[in-house]
Amino acid sequence: MRKLIAYEFLSLDGFMAGREGQEMDFVTQRFLAEMESDIAQEYKNADTFLFGRKTYESLSQYWPNVTIKDEPLADFMNGMRKIVFSSTISDLSWNNSKLSQVSLVEQVTTLKKEEGKNIIIIGSASIIQKLTELKLIDEYKILLFPVVLGDGKPLFNRQKNAVNLNLRQTKKYNNGVLLLTYSK
Repeated sequence: MRKLIAYEFLSLDGFMAGREGQEMDFVTQRFLAEMESDIAQEYKNADTFLFGRKTYESLSQYWPNVTIKDEPLADFMNGMRKIVFSSTISDLSWNNSKLSQVSLVEQVTTLKKEEGKNIIIIGSASIIQKLTELKLIDEYKILLFPVVLGDGKPLFNRQKNAVNLNLRQTKKYNNGVLLLTYSK
């Protein structure tokens, strides 16, 4: 069975973006080539991305316009199958993108049973929150940045029930960022 992995950037106080929901300066100011290399290794073990509308729209404006010469992750981002969950968009012009025609739970359950590599969610807080609540995420890879935003878009909302995770691995980068790997 394939693993569903949430791979997220997070501030120390639990926000994945600033007050407007898109600000990611805290990530771009501290991003290292070693971090990008680790992300690329994770993407090599995956064949599917899951996106909500906002994440898809943001990424689809950037990645199709860059090459591997500009961005080492370009081939992964542009080549990977992308499944988008939205009831408001229909134009999915970024290659290998399709709109899910079934519910989030049904789509994830089906994908996990398919043969293939891992499935990765990046960004997409509402999807992460719902799948966390349903305990359908197998692994969380959190790049924890040493910054306190004070306010912003939280990765996790208040869960109905506690979700207990097991710390499996940690890695510290020279810029103070921690990669924390948790499983259920």
